[in-house]
Amino acid sequence: MAKRLGIKAKVRAEIGGRRPHRIRASGRVPAVLYGAGSSQALELNGREIAEALHGASSESVLIDLTLEGEGGVTTKKMALIREVQHDPLRDTIEHVDFHAIEENKKLRVEVPVHELGEAVGVRTGGGILDHNLRTLRVECLPKDLPERIDVDVSALEVGQAIHVGEVKLPAGVTVLNTKELPVFMVLLPKVEEAPTPEGAAAAAAEPEVIRQKKEGEEAGATAEKGDKGDKKEPAKAEAKEGAKKEPAKK
Repeated sequence: MAKRLGIKAKVRAEIGGRRPHRIRASGRVPAVLYGAGSSQALELNGREIAEALHGASSESVLIDLTLEGEGGVTTKKMALIREVQHDPLRDTIEHVDFHAIEENKKLRVEVPVHELGEAVGVRTGGGILDHNLRTLRVECLPKDLPERIDVDVSALEVGQAIHVGEVKLPAGVTVLNTKELPVFMVLLPKVEEAPTPEGAAAAAAEPEVIRQKKEGEEAGATAEKGDKGDKKEPAKAEAKEGAKKEPAKK
């Protein structure tokens, strides 16, 4: 069963502006309760919410909220934590979003998946356990919500897998993921093949062939230019001789 925590919250009328900064400065945490198409602004005791959520998985924790309104009037609400915002520098909780739920209505949440045991393919076959799905999306009543789903992987050989449809679920819980998806697999580590001596020799010889071809082409091109140059010289000489002979005809 999921953890069930009791948290007190004070209903606040002001939203936005500098109100959240003033709330944090006083050691409290602004929060919002969503549900049924509406939202309600709250403020929480900072130390109380930090202690309650320490080491907890957010979507697998049921919250019994005691809401204190104007005049000290209190109401009870059941909720799930939708989001927790932290300050990365001070490691403090900055804001919490709750989602209101009802005891008699099924909910859909992500539940963490944990492995139990050591796969035989890892222990004796040199394989690696691949945790393909870290969470499973399930549907259940709040009273049946599991904190996590444990899967025994000790019998897995190399090349074998446990699929969604093979995972044993607690009573009252239905999985919504595709049944054929693997949750855990045992795979052999990839080994890069070293180049063979023949392949290395061929790779080294290839640039030489290309260079020889280029050198041959350049030599042929030089020879062709030389031949063209030799052919042009007699033509120029003949033209000069013809020009000298013209006056003799007169």
